[in-house]
Amino acid sequence: MREWILFICALFIACNKLPLGEEELNERGYFEAITINLPYYVSFTESKAIPLGTSQNLIIGKDNKYESRIILKFNFSDTTYQGLDQIKLILFKNKNFHNDTLKFSVHVLTNEFSETEATWYKKDNTDLWTNPGGDFEVDSLRWGEIKGDSCVVYFNYIDLGRIKNGKGIILIPENTGFCAFYARESGKLSRFQLVKNGVISSIPLQADCHILKIDTFPNYWEDWLGSGVSFRNYAKFSYDTILNGTKAIYGELTFRSIGYYGMRDSIEIGVKYLKKPFIGFDTELGPQIALKKFALSDTLFALDIVQYVQRIIEHPDSNFGMFIYLSPEDYDIANIKLVTGSHRLKVGYIKPPEER
Repeated sequence: MREWILFICALFIACNKLPLGEEELNERGYFEAITINLPYYVSFTESKAIPLGTSQNLIIGKDNKYESRIILKFNFSDTTYQGLDQIKLILFKNKNFHNDTLKFSVHVLTNEFSETEATWYKKDNTDLWTNPGGDFEVDSLRWGEIKGDSCVVYFNYIDLGRIKNGKGIILIPENTGFCAFYARESGKLSRFQLVKNGVISSIPLQADCHILKIDTFPNYWEDWLGSGVSFRNYAKFSYDTILNGTKAIYGELTFRSIGYYGMRDSIEIGVKYLKKPFIGFDTELGPQIALKKFALSDTLFALDIVQYVQRIIEHPDSNFGMFIYLSPEDYDIANIKLVTGSHRLKVGYIKPPEER
């Protein structure tokens, strides 16, 4: 009985111990967080057709909003490739996306391109395609159809010779719908596969990318988020001098959605603050201060950006605003239309202890 009494006393003492860090807080005085909403100043959208050559995916497809084409370049040797039994191109589908059954044509590129810089309009950082969407031979080499886990297109000797003498190949969608394949950055490379006497060999993939266009960019004064073609939502809140000398313990940024578009059920939203006054899409940014996963169909989004609030309390003259964006911006094709003016920034702060 005596041992039980000692055990219960010890348990009572342990359970009444203050949470970690609270002893220190009480030594300085107990504080309750005060909350305010920083005044909403402005929000709008900056858009840019970004290069997609470093994406984890290759996306092909089209509808009444977007069109995406895939460009591939293989490193063929000087071998004549005589006596081949089979010549085929294989692409592997990314099952994380909603993939449609899709028909496409294969054409030979007539101009070089830069994987990391090509867009719908540019073949590298400075030079434009002669024709937006890529320069290629009008006559197609082959037609293909995407279904199942992978896509296979068969070629003959004449096709192979034209591909070897070209600057790459481009896959162009022929009906509506979208499909995503793994890019070489994902480690599951597209393959040009040759079979001879039962021996299989592959031609090394030198470069791959997809190029994307959108028919209508959002208006500047609207609030959008987008990937593939990037829509960054700029938001700024006015600094309230009541925060001078305080310590922010949370900063909840919220905004609402009224529409969405995408190939997946979920997206990730990130936030970065501007390091310098706003000059456009390419304004210098600080590190990522928030990243959170949401269902694409969510109508209310909330992110903790307390780091941003702490920064502007310490340096009020650094309040240049922030960019809200879909992360990563080149992973898929998606957009979200936000309710204009729905941005709120709720700040919780504590005052320093009074001098004793």
